[in-house]
Amino acid sequence: MKIKLDPDLAAVVEEGRVKNPDAPHPADVPLDLLRTGYVSQGQLQAKADLACQTVYETTIEHDDCVVPVRVYRAAESGVLDPGLIFIHGGGFTIGNLDSHDSLCRQFAIEASVTVIALNYRLAPEHKFPAAVDDCLAATRQILSSSETFRLEPGKIAIAGDSAGGNLSAVVCNELNKAGEPTPACQILIYPATRMVNFETKSRRELDTGVTLDKRLIDYFNDMYLGGIDYDEDDPRLNPALVEELSGLPPAHIITAEYDPLRDEGEEYGRLLNQAGVAASYH
Repeated sequence: MKIKLDPDLAAVVEEGRVKNPDAPHPADVPLDLLRTGYVSQGQLQAKADLACQTVYETTIEHDDCVVPVRVYRAAESGVLDPGLIFIHGGGFTIGNLDSHDSLCRQFAIEASVTVIALNYRLAPEHKFPAAVDDCLAATRQILSSSETFRLEPGKIAIAGDSAGGNLSAVVCNELNKAGEPTPACQILIYPATRMVNFETKSRRELDTGVTLDKRLIDYFNDMYLGGIDYDEDDPRLNPALVEELSGLPPAHIITAEYDPLRDEGEEYGRLLNQAGVAASYH
């Protein structure tokens, strides 16, 4: 498939290839360096002038999970604010509070919400379902004690990119299945909704994609699932396979044209709509 990137993005990609013609594939980079590079990349891409009046770190303890979080407020209002729980991407293997710091600041400033970013446990040190357990426990605690974070009850959304999109969808599905309160809406940014044993047109055509490719997806899956027993149809892995989608909060799903995860994100929006859930797709 011939990839026709946006001209500005194409220039960035080409510059990287010229400067680093012998750069190794990410799957060949030692994990500690890959993690450091991912954070550095996020910081290099950070927008300027993203000052929030309040940024602090704390921990959330619930269901035997202790989850570090970072809280962002663009400006102190003196009242309860709408909230956004943010779950970072990185193939369940890389990423942390620093890799997505700029994005969280943008959400806080431009959407006028208090953002709580979750620093869940990463693979391969912590295999599936550790990340699910952490994100689910933290979300339960935030929703049940929203005023602790000065959040307005009933106005707390959840969002995540890639692996974080997967985890955001899974959290909503698990809470819905249990009959518990869910976030007010879910924002899924190129979410991985079918993790194993399936194929889509975008995954086939973009198996050697611009950034995320089949080899890197397989690497992340091995970090997350390698060496453990798991059910390939477990909806905590594959939110698209959950038995009941009705009753979920409204969703907004964003994908990228030249991303192998594109088709499954689009499919998930259709599945939600078919179940009577309001889901927009961009």
